[in-house]
Amino acid sequence: MPGSYEIDPQRRLVTSRIWGAVTDSEILEHNRTLRTDPKFDPTYQQLVDMTAITSIGVSTSMINETSLDQFFEPGTRRAFIATDDAVFGMARMFALRAEGLGQTIQVFRDSRQAREGLGI
Repeated sequence: MPGSYEIDPQRRLVTSRIWGAVTDSEILEHNRTLRTDPKFDPTYQQLVDMTAITSIGVSTSMINETSLDQFFEPGTRRAFIATDDAVFGMARMFALRAEGLGQTIQVFRDSRQAREGLGI
């Protein structure tokens, strides 16, 4: 899974992009790299673009595990963009599980709506 992120301190925004084939280990690596980045602030909003994912090799147990391992502050707004039905469903499963820990994650099919949801 190629993936990247950008931290914009002025906008208080983390923008993550994930594309190609996605696996458990790549999700773990993305999260590890982001959470240990010295510029990362857990109160920043997050926009996750998953519109270019071509294959999902992420297990249900990984979704459960990562939804319980939150490193954004509870209540911080996050928006995921997923146009593919399977990716959208995976993102919704993650969001629903994470909501139990106070996370605020919305999943959108459209970039414009996701940005509006974050107020950007």
